Amino acid sequence: MMGQQPIASSRPPTHRVILLGASNLVRSLSTVVETARQIWREPVEIMAAIGHGRSYGHETTVLGRKISGIFPSALWKDLQTRSALPTAALVTDIGNDLAYGEPPDRILRWVERCLDELDSVHATSVVTQLPLESLATLGEGRYRLFRSVLFPSCRLQLAEVLALASELNERLLELGEQRKISVIPAPGAWYGFDPIHLKRSVWREAWPVIVRAWHDDASAPVRPRASLARWAYLRCLAPSERSFFGLTRRARQPSGTLRDGTTISLY
Repeated sequence: MMGQQPIASSRPPTHRVILLGASNLVRSLSTVVETARQIWREPVEIMAAIGHGRSYGHETTVLGRKISGIFPSALWKDLQTRSALPTAALVTDIGNDLAYGEPPDRILRWVERCLDELDSVHATSVVTQLPLESLATLGEGRYRLFRSVLFPSCRLQLAEVLALASELNERLLELGEQRKISVIPAPGAWYGFDPIHLKRSVWREAWPVIVRAWHDDASAPVRPRASLARWAYLRCLAPSERSFFGLTRRARQPSGTLRDGTTISLY
């Protein structure tokens, strides 16, 4: 039955994957999870601080759902209680905070604090750049449409957003050089009418490219398999804490286990 929890393998996870981001990860979580499973061919422990409109540093509310910032989330405290595993991490969807009026300096500090936590567990981290090529194709009309739908409180003009995005992207590239981590570009071809969300048609191509630095044999082909059942199951999992129109609920983590023994914890 769609959404039913698969029967789990008795094999424990051999690697840990930490996912930090917003709606791009929410939309394509199934593809990213399957990419990790394909890379190691073993059960994986997934820990994901994700959510539509997620900020890296402060609480946000989207359609009645209140969610903490990524750095203040419970993921980091939980991580300290987990046993040591080889760890890979993805830090993405960094531009959201610009639409919340946060300056590049502050956003970068939040990202750096996340990277510090990842360094403490010796994670192989990958950061994605902002989709500058896609944003450059925006006209005023399409910009106002997406601003009103995705970030209704934002009052920045298109020229301001483009300038801030370019500044933040440059700072991310400098950060990557300083920390010796991969900062992956976002080709314009990965985006369509929606300027900030990867097209569904490129998910199985784009995510293996983005996380290529996770594994030693970067030339080895990784082609995640699509699965409607896996997608539906992951969509049904509960995060550690959620607040919807003032009603808060909590759930123990991991909240899901796939057939091969891969576990999923959401924060």
